[in-house]
Amino acid sequence: MSTSSASGRIATVLVATVVLLATGVAATAASAPTATTGPVTAVGPTTATAAGKVNPNGLATTWYLEYGTSTSYGSKTSVHSAGSGTTSVDVTATLSGLAPGTTYHYRIVATSSSGTGRGADGIFSTAAPPAAETGSATDVTATSAKLSGTVDPNGRATSWYFEYGTSTSYGTKTPEKSAGSGTSAGGVSASVTGLARGKLYHFRLVATSDAGTARGADRTFSTSGAPAAVTGSASAVTPTTAKLSGAVTPNGRSTSWYFEYGTSTSYGSRTSSRSAGSGTSAVGVSSSLSRLKAATTYHYRLVAKNDSGTSAGSDRTFSTSLPPDVSTGAAQSVGSSTATATGSVDPRGRQTTWYFEYGTSTSYGSRTSSRSAGSGTTRRGVSASLSGLVAATTYHYRLVATSDAGTSRGADATFTTVGVTLTAPAGPVVYGRAISLSGTVPTKRARETVTVFAQRYGESSFASVATVLTGDGGAWTYLAQPGIQTTYKAGWGGGLSAPTIVGVRPAVSLRRLATGRLVTRVAARHSFAGRYVQLQRRTASGGWRTVKRVRLNASSTARFRAQLPRGKSVLRIAFSINQAGAGYLGGVSRTIVYRRT
Repeated sequence: MSTSSASGRIATVLVATVVLLATGVAATAASAPTATTGPVTAVGPTTATAAGKVNPNGLATTWYLEYGTSTSYGSKTSVHSAGSGTTSVDVTATLSGLAPGTTYHYRIVATSSSGTGRGADGIFSTAAPPAAETGSATDVTATSAKLSGTVDPNGRATSWYFEYGTSTSYGTKTPEKSAGSGTSAGGVSASVTGLARGKLYHFRLVATSDAGTARGADRTFSTSGAPAAVTGSASAVTPTTAKLSGAVTPNGRSTSWYFEYGTSTSYGSRTSSRSAGSGTSAVGVSSSLSRLKAATTYHYRLVAKNDSGTSAGSDRTFSTSLPPDVSTGAAQSVGSSTATATGSVDPRGRQTTWYFEYGTSTSYGSRTSSRSAGSGTTRRGVSASLSGLVAATTYHYRLVATSDAGTSRGADATFTTVGVTLTAPAGPVVYGRAISLSGTVPTKRARETVTVFAQRYGESSFASVATVLTGDGGAWTYLAQPGIQTTYKAGWGGGLSAPTIVGVRPAVSLRRLATGRLVTRVAARHSFAGRYVQLQRRTASGGWRTVKRVRLNASSTARFRAQLPRGKSVLRIAFSINQAGAGYLGGVSRTIVYRRT
């Protein structure tokens, strides 16, 4: 290669490098467009025009406006071009489909190949619907009234009217009138005519602009006419008298009133008529009844009348005598076999007797003797002693009171007598095996003496079978081995626990002899000679099928052969409760596996 050629190539490389460096410098100098959020103009209920500026900074640039009810925006306009100049250009965007009376956030976003510029967050609010507040009805007559209210146009041209009618469906409206386009509330009113006499009317104010419609709250008024009658309560009720009360609104007409009453809604009797005047507001009225029948429910209502019509209040009732009012109280002085039940009785003016029901369930079963609570009208305390209770047992009780007006029962309450407790494991025991009896004494002290009593099936009384000492916490245990169904009690401190019955199953055995014969034995306190046992084979489904019945000999034993299928058989002996007889439950042996080849 010649020196001149090499020099030429070096120069070319240097020129290219300079060009690339220059290009790189120019590219580095370009920056993302600048976006400036401008003001919002021409705001309407559902539209607005937003302005701004975009500087492309020399690169082809597009822009759009994003907007929404928070700075998360969520909506945006279509994308427009801002050119590729180096100075700011004005941009505008029209927003539509906005919600009236709502605050929006917005900003200009511009994008070029060098990045994205976002303007500052701006805020505007769309025009709000007018505000309408229903006022009162005045100058009410039998057929007309003047309705009033206030309207705030909220800066938009607004019209208003009143809706009215005999229900909240209204159905009639006044002519529309202008409320202007101000920004503060102004009073409005309209007269309505042709109304029906003695009717309740509903009305409300409605205001409308291009920003929406506002409806005031529902209000009511009544045209004068037939009086209004409201039946009140009955007071000062005795077996033969009562005082009735109520309210009458004359609605501007001279009005009279009376009470109807009787033992049904046909009434049949009435008080004398009296004047309620001719005012427009409710006046209280009352009348006393006498010569009523004791222990009877009466119906009554208030009736008011004027020259526009007659009105009757709703039907109500009272009883000349009510059943006694009773309340079950707390048990007191609870011992091992006694307790005092307490409560209170209000005879409500009728001769009343009371007693307590009590027992170990809510079926009770026992009761104290009846006693008199008198015939007063105030509550009085009562109590009765209960005796013959079982120690360490929970009892239910309630107070019952009776008069000629009926019987009342207090709420169920409970108490637990003190004394030694006795518990045994659930389920029966197999003959020859032991069962653990246990309990505690209420003192919770060690070295207290507890006597265990037992009554075997067929015996007429309990006999002492053991004396044990309590351990820590007053706990005691005794290992019993009943030979037949036995009832146990524990004695301590002169009281006895509730009885516990332990059932016993005969001990049933089954084994196979070397000869292939089977032998079974049923053991208990007495012989089961002549009774039958059942040889049972387990089925494929897990149940048991009897394959042979065998009679026991004098020693309660039986040796026998059984015809079984070839292969494996799982066998057991079952001794039914009917064969076991009195004092025993049925029993079963353990299973054995018998294989026939």
